[in-house]
Amino acid sequence: MYPSQIIYSLIIFTRNKLYDFKLIKSYKSKITTISIGNLKTGGTGKTPIVEYLIRLFNKKNIAVLSRGYKRKTKGFILVNKKHQADDVGDENRQLYNKYPTVKIACDENRVNGAKKLEEKFHSLDYLILDDAYQHRSLERDINILLTEYSDLYLYDQLLPAGRLRESRKQVKRANIIIITKSPRALSIRKQNFIINKIKPRNNQKIYFSYIKEYLYIEMLSLKKLNLNKNQSYLLVTGIENPQPLTEHLRHKQINYHHLQFTDHHNFNKNDINKILSFKGLKNTSSNLLITEKDFYRLSVNQKEKLEKKFKLICIQIEFDFIATDKANFNNQLINFEKI
Repeated sequence: MYPSQIIYSLIIFTRNKLYDFKLIKSYKSKITTISIGNLKTGGTGKTPIVEYLIRLFNKKNIAVLSRGYKRKTKGFILVNKKHQADDVGDENRQLYNKYPTVKIACDENRVNGAKKLEEKFHSLDYLILDDAYQHRSLERDINILLTEYSDLYLYDQLLPAGRLRESRKQVKRANIIIITKSPRALSIRKQNFIINKIKPRNNQKIYFSYIKEYLYIEMLSLKKLNLNKNQSYLLVTGIENPQPLTEHLRHKQINYHHLQFTDHHNFNKNDINKILSFKGLKNTSSNLLITEKDFYRLSVNQKEKLEKKFKLICIQIEFDFIATDKANFNNQLINFEKI
């Protein structure tokens, strides 16, 4: 893989230098623009951060723009209640369902998407870019980079030998670095060890976040469910890293059988039949545990079939910052002044 990696690195290096020297120009929006992204492929907890920002700026006019990963459409789409995951991507469908007053849009061309939002909505205060660290054609006022506590970018390498989209040195473009999925009780000593490893610049801030709670929501009634240790559940995941969730279930002594699919898996007829047959084989609870993104990726027809045998229990993640990091992060964003 190393010859391919060298070619890839030269392409990425050249592209970044062209942007650094302004030989390729970037579009600067009039809207205060905040980018959420990462260096590596796969999930690092971007959607919970996007939701956190939506709640933080709940009194402001906000738009969220992403490419709509794995959607089957092209061009600019402003999400509405008729759209399914195939139309706009699972993250956008999830965000619209939870925050219907926020403008949720997708466009593989971020500059075009930003311009469309500017034309349609003249009073937007914030534009949040989801998974946009590498999209340098659109300038951002605040660049937030995420890296997982258990899989820091420091120990990875470029594609295809590793999982990094670009060199570790490109962390220099970040204003804020968030270490996601940290242990809840992370010592100051350990925090300082990671900070010293990263070696942030003077203009960079590092914050530590963790998964505060997993919520189990029965989707027909929207009521919170407490899992029963005396029952056995079927867990369905199609996310990049289900390990934090499965470790949580084991810690809570919850019995489960795990059907694991690849990240952003599009469920088909055979998948649904497999899930339905699993209940009879394993004598599991009538409550089917499914991650939030997977729930929104199911079609209406698939949900109806599953609901004949199961109650669909959507697993939501409640995210928070460690200790004083929450107040410091909030203050940095709320008090930010656009130049």
